[in-house]
Amino acid sequence: MSPDTSPVVLTLVMPAEVEDALIDTLLEHPELAPGFTTDAVEGHGERIRFVGTAEEVRGRAAYCRVQHVTTRDDAEALLAILRERFAGSRVYFWITPALAFGRLE
Repeated sequence: MSPDTSPVVLTLVMPAEVEDALIDTLLEHPELAPGFTTDAVEGHGERIRFVGTAEEVRGRAAYCRVQHVTTRDDAEALLAILRERFAGSRVYFWITPALAFGRLE
């Protein structure tokens, strides 16, 4: 099978209590994730599990989102590592094509 080096955006969304460990895992693999962006987001809907009374009252849960532009192969390699370490941790992911990316210089 030939390598898939097409650019993609790997998005990960995780509960706040998993954030530090997952980010540390990404930082342990600079060959696969040399740089990424994180931001705080909130989860809404029927499938969201609330942690604590405050989240239940507000009707939304604290989550972290990580976005990383990479190749399809590297995204799959990262997901394999994350599946091993974070199975059952309610970490969601999706991969979308990146039509273009770069740095304005």
